[in-house]
Amino acid sequence: MGIMPREDIEQRLAYLNLGEDDLACLAELRPFVDREADGFVASFYRHLLTFAPTRQLLRDPDVKDRLLLKQREYLLSIVPPGLDAEYVEERIRIGEIHERIGLAPRWYLGSYSLYFSLLTPLVYDAFGDDVHKVSQAIVALQKILNFDAQIAMESYIERRERDLEYTTRELAREGRRLVLDYEEQGSVLRRTTRRARAAEELASIATLVAGLAHEIGTPMGVIQGHAKLLESAVEGEDAEWRLKTIQEQIARISRIIQTLLNMARPRKAQRVPVQIEPLLETTFSFVSEKLSQSGIRVERNFEPVPSVIGDPERLQQLFLNLFINAADAMPDGGTLRVDLGSSADGDLSIRIADTGSGIPTEDLGNIFDPFFTTKAAGEGNGLGLMVCKGILSDHSGSIGVTSEPGKGTRFEILLPIPPDRTRDEA
Repeated sequence: MGIMPREDIEQRLAYLNLGEDDLACLAELRPFVDREADGFVASFYRHLLTFAPTRQLLRDPDVKDRLLLKQREYLLSIVPPGLDAEYVEERIRIGEIHERIGLAPRWYLGSYSLYFSLLTPLVYDAFGDDVHKVSQAIVALQKILNFDAQIAMESYIERRERDLEYTTRELAREGRRLVLDYEEQGSVLRRTTRRARAAEELASIATLVAGLAHEIGTPMGVIQGHAKLLESAVEGEDAEWRLKTIQEQIARISRIIQTLLNMARPRKAQRVPVQIEPLLETTFSFVSEKLSQSGIRVERNFEPVPSVIGDPERLQQLFLNLFINAADAMPDGGTLRVDLGSSADGDLSIRIADTGSGIPTEDLGNIFDPFFTTKAAGEGNGLGLMVCKGILSDHSGSIGVTSEPGKGTRFEILLPIPPDRTRDEA
């Protein structure tokens, strides 16, 4: 309730017809109440012990002692020299305490009735045969106890209403959160369903790729065999160059087909020494045509480094995915720079940087998530970088990315160098 305005106090007193004469009459009772207060409190305490709820509350000795002290103070306060703001604030506080400790109104309203019954005989002792004075004092007691009960009840109800309002707000907030969670779960379920369908489609495509690679590989082997037989039949430097070019391109196609088969067919990972520089060069040969057609210039900065232990085909898949992504980011040309060296921590470092369109800042945290892609529909499945991260995880490595929209992207790959392989090996 807070601090009650003086106008409100006066209005309540006027409504109860509790005036100065009543307060003066009660003030005359104060010495008698002070004399009998301990006996009244003891009677009040014994009365409380006859009821299970209040008996449970008084099991704590500290609670009991505070209650008895406060009740004595209260008895003296109802025969006051006057009613002021401090008196009213104390009544408000009593109501709030009752609500906080869970004391229902029926118990403390009953206390007011009990005090009235205890104080009434005292009035007769104080004023003797003065019937008018006795009647005035009894009525004044009723008025002030009603005043106290009114304020305590309103304070109790107001606190309860505040708690109820808070609970209602919390329930409404929780309801909104549940609605959002439901919508989010629905969205997640829809995304998961789409991904499951995409995974099924990719599995079918992988089967198709494996079949096509096998079908193409057989005639390519035949062509390579016949080209080999033609070596003794051609004459002239130009004819020999052309035949050699045919054989090189057939070999290149065969390597590409084998790579597709390796990607499509699950197999047990290898763990062999891998020289990264030649592996990078071989991977460049797979994408050289794509880079050339897009006007992309390649810069290499390869330092001598020791070999790492890993699966060469899976590492090649890692580099191939990153080279293709770089090329896709530079459709109008640019520069693809690859640096090979050692990191400050002694790991093998491969940095692949492009001057392409870059990745929006808000998307950087999602690029390794499955099926996340910034490419247009039909141009990417959002699995390339997820596969890259998985390959590096299998090799105890890591991958980091920095990017600035409009200025390009740089990936840094770190692979552990075995303790027994040093720079001297390179």
